[in-house]
Amino acid sequence: MVTIDITDFQSGVHDVELHPDAEDADLDPSTFRDLHVEAELHCRRDRILAHLNVAATATLTCDRTLNPYDESLEGTYSVLFGPASMVGREGDRFDEVRALDPTDREIDVTDIVRDTLLLAVPQRTIAPGAEDEDLTTTFGEPDDAEAGSQDDIDPRWSKLKELKNGSD
Repeated sequence: MVTIDITDFQSGVHDVELHPDAEDADLDPSTFRDLHVEAELHCRRDRILAHLNVAATATLTCDRTLNPYDESLEGTYSVLFGPASMVGREGDRFDEVRALDPTDREIDVTDIVRDTLLLAVPQRTIAPGAEDEDLTTTFGEPDDAEAGSQDDIDPRWSKLKELKNGSD
């Protein structure tokens, strides 16, 4: 769980830096590492506006070469923690407004960190330099080898061959 302790915060702006593990943010540790969260908290009497900058390194698989590579991911998100009356009625839930009880000692930002990093993963993952690599675009035997193998056809298929040649 990724939480920010708010017990000592007075009204004003506070900066918090976190370095959670991937497991703490409900992320796959074999994919994500070196998580870094910078939070700027604007605290008032009954509410906290949090601006989060989240960064991590992810091991991705290149869509072009299928080779693994590391990519730096970064994203931002802002959320307001305030009184329950600000959250809205049931069914009108807004992700940007979360309930903050006056007795709360910490705010949970686990899902914000996780979702921000997952949304930062590009849809098309291309490793650096992969665009310059030559890719095989033809497969199988060359056309001239196919012509030489026509004589080796099983005689049971000769009627189908006649149908094919007859339709040309």
